[in-house]
Amino acid sequence: MDLFNLNFEHPDWALILPQLIVFLTAIALVLGDAFLPERSKFNALTGISLVGYGAALASLYWQRGKDDMTFQGSFRADGLTVFLSLIILIAAILSVLVSANYIEYFEDRVPLGEYYILLAFSVVGALLVAGAGDMIMIFIGLELSSLATYVLTAYARRRVESVEGALKYFLLGIFASAILLYGMAWAYGLSGSTDLDGIRAGISEAVAGSDYMEASVLLALLLLVVGLGFKIAAVPFHMWTPDAYEGAPTPVSAYMSVIPKAAGFAALIRILVQALGPLSDDWTWLIAGLALITMALGNFVALSQRNVKRMLAYSSIAHTGYMMVGLAAYQDGSVLGSQLGADGVTALMYYMLAYAFMNIGAFAVLAWLQERGKGVMLDDLSGLAGTHPLAAVSMAVFMISLMGIPPLIGFYAKYYVIVAAIEADMLWLAIAIVLMSALSAYFYLRVVFVMYFGQAPDASTSAPARTVATPLLNAALVIMVVGNLALGLFSQGIIDLGEEWNTALTLASNIPGVN
Repeated sequence: MDLFNLNFEHPDWALILPQLIVFLTAIALVLGDAFLPERSKFNALTGISLVGYGAALASLYWQRGKDDMTFQGSFRADGLTVFLSLIILIAAILSVLVSANYIEYFEDRVPLGEYYILLAFSVVGALLVAGAGDMIMIFIGLELSSLATYVLTAYARRRVESVEGALKYFLLGIFASAILLYGMAWAYGLSGSTDLDGIRAGISEAVAGSDYMEASVLLALLLLVVGLGFKIAAVPFHMWTPDAYEGAPTPVSAYMSVIPKAAGFAALIRILVQALGPLSDDWTWLIAGLALITMALGNFVALSQRNVKRMLAYSSIAHTGYMMVGLAAYQDGSVLGSQLGADGVTALMYYMLAYAFMNIGAFAVLAWLQERGKGVMLDDLSGLAGTHPLAAVSMAVFMISLMGIPPLIGFYAKYYVIVAAIEADMLWLAIAIVLMSALSAYFYLRVVFVMYFGQAPDASTSAPARTVATPLLNAALVIMVVGNLALGLFSQGIIDLGEEWNTALTLASNIPGVN
């Protein structure tokens, strides 16, 4: 954005319809929590959340194909916005279904209304990042989403682990935000603009005719990658992840593992691909190196975990590495809007969608068990197939899908990323994904083994299981199991939608001064 030559015009509110619907949903939740009688809050607030996110999801159909921008270019409605918003809204709906009974009845009776309000504002922030055309909008969206997530992490305020995890998350988060903001300041200084297309034009001019990268450009790039690396829990910026996932209420861990990560990757794609595309020969190798150490550390440390939530936390770090391979496979074409490297970004976005169904599903099973009086240690799942066979089947599906076994969606997600890496002449990264996936079989299949072949606890000595009704959580588990089975087999339509992300670059190529 050129701060000195703004040409103010009336915003096109129709372009931000999904984001506007979720914002109005958040306002409706605030009013409902304030004025509705206590006896009707559970059903009313849950209904408002689901209807709001569902309406926003449906409105993406109208937003698709717009390829336009508004608010002086701060918001872009393009193929990238649509697909990223699709991931975020699906994850939000699943999070509400997983959360409702757990938060209301089993997590120390903490206020459900406040939980839904924080969730809604976090989703609004993530959606703003998905459609951002300006670094200021990216920063505002990330911070809005992050601040709400910090509070959600400490929502079980009577548990020391929850407060400790949230404090670590918050302190490291504000430190990373400062680094990210400093990197944005350097990018603005180099280009004279906060608009992503203006930055691209300025960076192109700064590196034109030079055989090496200027120190100022390199510093801006490194600061931006470090700041965003924290948001996606990439190694070595992952330190907050295990404690935050373990301490947070289980539905919050499920939400945290997907939506903030999706917002972080949205920011990475917007900044690295759109704004810093001319430097792709340099940053792709940086991202590739981070991807390798991220997937390696995540998998190796997960091997020793007995707490299933911590295991899924390190598993989440490993999957961040797999997704980063898709970004590393991007290669900027000589002409904006070319298809060169598009498969890598498409594979990354498909992986994020698959990950939502896999990882939220795994945490959902843990929440289901906690609501029935069980813990989250590996021994607590022993003999689960005998006592709760449907829960065991669901968990087995999610574990096998996370491992990447066909015909589940996790296999197709890894397949598309591997193909993109090979096409980008990064065979070593493709091999690393295969080897790390084989290594992950140990801790994923260990969960399945314990459930089906472990010794069930003696009914005479163990505490009696609670009999509870969790219809929303049951529905979420069914949706995610079916999604893991069906979305991989019918992945071509999703890939076709994902390939429309390239209109984000086509839109930029039509702007004067951007080349």
